[in-house]
Amino acid sequence: MIAFVVTPGFEAALTSELAGRVSAPVVAAPGVVSGEVMAPGAPVPDPIFARQPLPDARLLSGPSVSALAEAAYAALESAVDAGTGPFTLHAYAIAPGETDTSADSDDDDNAVAAPAPGLGSRIELIGRQTLALLQKRRRRACARYQPAEAFAANMDANATLLQLLALDRTTILASAASPAPLPGGGLTLAPWPGGAAPVAVDRAPPSRAYQKLEEAFLWMKAAPGPGDVCVDLGAAPGGWTMTALKRGARVIAVDRAPLQAPAAPHPRLTMTIGNAFTFEPSQPVDWLLCDVICEPPRTIALVETWLTRRWCRHLVCTVKFKGSAGYGVLGPLRNFLAGAGLRFARIKQLAHNKNEVTVMGIR
Repeated sequence: MIAFVVTPGFEAALTSELAGRVSAPVVAAPGVVSGEVMAPGAPVPDPIFARQPLPDARLLSGPSVSALAEAAYAALESAVDAGTGPFTLHAYAIAPGETDTSADSDDDDNAVAAPAPGLGSRIELIGRQTLALLQKRRRRACARYQPAEAFAANMDANATLLQLLALDRTTILASAASPAPLPGGGLTLAPWPGGAAPVAVDRAPPSRAYQKLEEAFLWMKAAPGPGDVCVDLGAAPGGWTMTALKRGARVIAVDRAPLQAPAAPHPRLTMTIGNAFTFEPSQPVDWLLCDVICEPPRTIALVETWLTRRWCRHLVCTVKFKGSAGYGVLGPLRNFLAGAGLRFARIKQLAHNKNEVTVMGIR
């Protein structure tokens, strides 16, 4: 069995995306879709609407924390013994569908689900007990154990990721797998629990939109730096612009409205009042950033134009939807990116996205 972590409420989008790759996918729990890989030995799928797969997942049941920890140990011990590189263990629950949209935002697309009450602490306890059993009974193999933060910084194809995902109080999924390189760059497994990259809270930006950009940088393992030139299309009120400025980059912000403080004024900021879709840089830039609100085809056309004309070396762009009827445009976009000659190209619904996805590319 293979399972996928998806933002609660988007299970149907993921199920549709898995057609032809996974047999009879079902919603195992809110935020979890599971099924059987149709072709044994086939590469792990990399769906847009899934942040993290659980390959070769096993369904475990037990009446107590200790019983589930013993079952998890039995399911994972052989993978720990067989590994040659570092390993870590992620034990987590999927947050429910409720979101907090009370804080200010550019477009109300920055809400993050609240923690799952009770279940999260229970699976963390199961994880600690499972790790304790491994360290007691597999001491030599556990010399390769790394805490989650260190593991995330260095995860490669030689590593092993152990995952315990709570479905309810008495049922969990256990998975042990090594990440594999993807054709478009990156790895099949995300190095963070549930594929939710950790983003530090920053009260300075004028909105919370900066969170999804920071998350994209973590997925890309790249970010603007001193000397880089960034174009931020649809920049107001200035959350993404501030994110680039604080890293030392120079930003050309394009919007019909001026930026808000503290994004403006700034010595490395050039404000252009105008249309994001007709703006053309005078010369190629290092980064295109775009979080503009518009219909998906317009955003996709913008991405294709900037890449075809080689106007940027890096790209982060959100494609926003109203309802679920328009997700079909993502298939052709993915095909375009695959043929665009990029060394990194992924489309993901990130943890800080709402009804939108993030396009990431590196030439």
